[in-house]
Amino acid sequence: MNNAIRFPIIAAAGLALTACATDGYDSGSGSSGLRDASSAAEVACTTAVNANYGGNVKSISVTSSEFSQANSMVMIKAGGVRGGTSTETWKCLVSNDGTVEELTVVGQ
Repeated sequence: MNNAIRFPIIAAAGLALTACATDGYDSGSGSSGLRDASSAAEVACTTAVNANYGGNVKSISVTSSEFSQANSMVMIKAGGVRGGTSTETWKCLVSNDGTVEELTVVGQ
């Protein structure tokens, strides 16, 4: 009888831990991160970043995006910028219909 009570409790604890481990947390291990913004928002941001380099970005990728009713946030890595091999990280605030409100370099 004691084992019959333990199993459901252990199973419930395991499910709770699994939910915590998969809630979209990006540990920075090179994964693509959480992507919640609309595809229109992500495309608008990558287009805006590429336009800042005259359309000459060698590689561009969305590392994460967060949906918000007001403006979503899209984080982008642009590689091969400024005629070299450097990579820059951009933060883009964008409406969910794809209107870029703010675009900022946040790191190299």
